[in-house]
Amino acid sequence: MIWCLFLVYSVAAVKWDAPAPYDPVWLASVQSHGPVPSVNETRLWGWVNNHDVQFRLFTRRNPYEFQLLKANDSSMLRESNFNFNNKVKVLAHGWLNHGDGPMPESIKEAYLNVSDLNIIVVDWGTAANVNYILASYNVALVGRLLTEFLNFLISEGVSMDNVHLIGHSLGAHVVGIAGAYVKEGPIDTITGLDPALPLFTLGNKDARLDKHDARHVEVIHTCGGYLGFAAPLGHIDFYPNGGTRQPGCGIDYRGLCAHNRAHMFFAESIISDVPFTAVRCKDYDELYYERSCRGTGEKLIMGGFDIHYGKDGIYYLKTSAEKPYALGDVAP
Repeated sequence: MIWCLFLVYSVAAVKWDAPAPYDPVWLASVQSHGPVPSVNETRLWGWVNNHDVQFRLFTRRNPYEFQLLKANDSSMLRESNFNFNNKVKVLAHGWLNHGDGPMPESIKEAYLNVSDLNIIVVDWGTAANVNYILASYNVALVGRLLTEFLNFLISEGVSMDNVHLIGHSLGAHVVGIAGAYVKEGPIDTITGLDPALPLFTLGNKDARLDKHDARHVEVIHTCGGYLGFAAPLGHIDFYPNGGTRQPGCGIDYRGLCAHNRAHMFFAESIISDVPFTAVRCKDYDELYYERSCRGTGEKLIMGGFDIHYGKDGIYYLKTSAEKPYALGDVAP
């Protein structure tokens, strides 16, 4: 039974109706392919080259036209609009996406509306626009190329205390691996937006996002148990509408609508006057078995511009079925 397969990936997997048999992610998760190997073994499977990954800089001086940056190219960095006095936000997209796709574009625009930052979009579209199995095996190689780039920024004087990595789906694992291997870490913060589940396991932390990959790791779960992890992966884990299905997505048999809600919620949270207010659950079991939380009385805003240090826990919130999604401080 398929539910047994999902329990291999997560002790708290959620049951889903089986989608059509041609669905590529579904096939990836049920066919006889081993889970993604650890980083040191990935070169046996992946094929990513340096030119397959671009690092695109956006600032308020160039909000629409990127400037290309390259690891170990000091002159390119110094001649760009990169401001060493500003914080750095690094955005990594997921499968079948690219550097100018909805996730990096919406979050980049939101951040630059709020503050002048160095936004670096990791465009790994060449390695992401292949079948899911190969793309998932390419994640570690892309993550190591991002590590190399971050190490270059360190050598140029950038402190990892000023760096925030944000990744959606497979991109969440890209930034997790990068954070784990940076030479003068830890990275200050990582935000994982519905980290991809198929072919990733809870047991192999070296191949996926884990709370030890940065000083502070936050995760937003929106398609838990199918396209994304249901189990907690960070210091703070947010579960909008229970973290499995999302209102307004209809039947959503492939889960793509719910999966994409994570980056849509996050982008809105940066600029919204109405907060995504969440209530802290007693523990994950309360959320998993009751699909909501009576809570501990503590509340926290999901996403937003500020980082929520020291508020570790499981958080539940409700959202609207359509934009704008934030509901403010409503009862769980």
